[in-house]
Amino acid sequence: MTAFRDRALLALSDPTALGALLSPTDASGEQRVRTMLAATYDLSAARVDTVSSARVRDVALQRPLFLTGRQDGAWSQLVPSYTRTEVSLTVPAPAEPVWTDLLAGIDVTVVAEVDPAGAEAVLSRGFDDFTSFDEFRARFAFFDLDAFLAEHDISTVEELRDAFDYVVTEVRLRTPAAFDPDDPANTHLLPVTLAAVIVDPFDLTAGLRATRLVREAARRLTGSAPAGIPTEVTEAYATAVVVPADGLPDGVAAADVERLYAAEGVVCLFVPVT
Repeated sequence: MTAFRDRALLALSDPTALGALLSPTDASGEQRVRTMLAATYDLSAARVDTVSSARVRDVALQRPLFLTGRQDGAWSQLVPSYTRTEVSLTVPAPAEPVWTDLLAGIDVTVVAEVDPAGAEAVLSRGFDDFTSFDEFRARFAFFDLDAFLAEHDISTVEELRDAFDYVVTEVRLRTPAAFDPDDPANTHLLPVTLAAVIVDPFDLTAGLRATRLVREAARRLTGSAPAGIPTEVTEAYATAVVVPADGLPDGVAAADVERLYAAEGVVCLFVPVT
């Protein structure tokens, strides 16, 4: 292990030091936290307005993950009658473990606008008084009437009206109340587990590959969705790459590195060498 990896491991083993790198008090810190959330949760039904805090609960060092492989097979026999059995196994792959340099439990507090979901009213009624194909088309704009007529060999409006019963359903969705960021009901706690790998010397490719392996090894793990907010857990771990703050090659900007990693769902943490 390089000297930087040793120093980074010592520094980030302190939850306070790791929390400072993830502090949402500035734009870059908030973006790191948002990257973690996007990598962990499906937030399509909730819009995160602000990130209030990111508190590191605990940090565990050098945790292994084991990739699993799938083996499929078939067993046939003819005693006294033909029998066929299919076997599918998920077993640890014969490979070295994937190591995470640190595994951190983080409580992220956000203010979010949540889609109220659901219907306020549903009204269904029959539709059998149409007098032309155009009137039918206007009522069922999503429907391919020409294909339907050809499929059922219908050529007149009367045949169309008599062939089936048609029902029009109107659904009125709930109207959300005006979003109030100061309403305590809009404050939610989203726990995140961050798996970080230390890369030294700086290597974009090595960092991406290392985090991809962590995600793949953690694929079989699951997490529970937090209460009070309509979201699903998509990944057990968010991932991060830890690199030396002054280890970038000439012509490479830290902001560009963070932007590239964030686009791939990975947090980049720059740690001072000294």
